[in-house]
Amino acid sequence: MRNNVHKKRNIVIICFLCYMTILVFVTLFTHNYYTYGRSSNLLIFSSIRLMLRSGSSALIMKNIFGNVLLFLPLGFFLPMIIRFKHGLVWQLLFGCSVSLIIESCQYLFAARIFDIDDIVLNTIGTVIGCLVYVMIRFFKRKLIIFYTH
Repeated sequence: MRNNVHKKRNIVIICFLCYMTILVFVTLFTHNYYTYGRSSNLLIFSSIRLMLRSGSSALIMKNIFGNVLLFLPLGFFLPMIIRFKHGLVWQLLFGCSVSLIIESCQYLFAARIFDIDDIVLNTIGTVIGCLVYVMIRFFKRKLIIFYTH
């Protein structure tokens, strides 16, 4: 039994490392056609408002929903890999930190935009991923209890 748990944990860690590799590639090594070189946005919600006002569904999907979806797996994997004492708070801080590092690297090394709104959206994605994990565990336990009684 213990060996089976160890194998599952190793599979989760490998999946997490694959996800992190893809995350770094997508955020740092792909070309964005809409960027105008190195710049920054430090006004919270300003780029989100700009995108919403543009009326471009492609822009909204790619930037707003894309930033949230990009970090959903991080929030999903974190509780499986690391058992935090104060789960959601630490996972929120971890997701925010990873996003901050990526945004900083985009600005410093990829000559792209450092956007505070991306950090907000990425952190929201991390929290949603964590909540999805918690809901799946909750319903899994309820089903096990239901079918064993």
